[in-house]
Amino acid sequence: MTLRTYSITPDAASGAPAGSYVSADDAAKLEETLSALIWGVLYGKPIDGSRLAVQAEQVLAGLRVKEAA
Repeated sequence: MTLRTYSITPDAASGAPAGSYVSADDAAKLEETLSALIWGVLYGKPIDGSRLAVQAEQVLAGLRVKEAA
């Protein structure tokens, strides 16, 4: 499974390179989830790290593209 991406052609006006990008909403969810997980693992109790890891996996599962069966 992969994350949902959008292919963008180069834009000379803004200087944006071509490539595959995730949406701003998905990027914000990833950033928030990873920040909480890192903070919990480094500074929290072991149970907090476990709980946050499960939450992170749930967020990632929601962002992934479902492959055709």
